[in-house]
Amino acid sequence: MECSEEGKTTLGTYVLREEANVWWKNAKMRLGPGGVAIPWTMF
Repeated sequence: MECSEEGKTTLGTYVLREEANVWWKNAKMRLGPGGVAIPWTMF
């Protein structure tokens, strides 16, 4: 399947954004509604 460089960039951005959204939703559920400061080591 052929894809332009711009298309590859767009798709890659979408995939990474979705992965980040899934990570953040899971992190928020684990941390609870009060929230917690997240240190770099937790990333």
